[in-house]
Amino acid sequence: MRNPSTVLAIVLVACTTLPAYAQQKIGKATSVKPQAQGSVAGELAPDSDLHAAETINTGATGQANLQFLDSTTLSVGPMSTVRLDKFVYDPNKARGTVVVNVTRGAYRFVTGVQDSRSYTIKTPYATLGVRGTILEVVIQEPVRARTRGTRYGAADIQAVRAFTRF
Repeated sequence: MRNPSTVLAIVLVACTTLPAYAQQKIGKATSVKPQAQGSVAGELAPDSDLHAAETINTGATGQANLQFLDSTTLSVGPMSTVRLDKFVYDPNKARGTVVVNVTRGAYRFVTGVQDSRSYTIKTPYATLGVRGTILEVVIQEPVRARTRGTRYGAADIQAVRAFTRF
């Protein structure tokens, strides 16, 4: 019979390595120039898996194009941070929920096969409900956020957080 403390140690080591692999896969990086970092995947490269609740960061010249399982694409510009908060998708019914949280940078969001009302983009200043196909957002520090434009639809501002300019 094996020593119970050895078995316990093996179980504890196995459990501490599971979370990164147990994350729900929600898509892939399709291109990365020159680099981008994921909180789960680490250094991103083309075909790197994306995971639910993962945060993507780009540096001063970094760019990343991400494609989700529902064919949604998210282009992330330099000096950007985005958290892939929620991704629920039923391919049999082509519906679900997608929530991304963008805190700084430039983004181009193109909806996939789900109804456009399934998508929400959270910023430090407003929560945007996507009501079209393409939405471009720029968040400039310290206190300005704006949509650069929408194509084939509109974006609804659902909530605004007050902020003060110093």
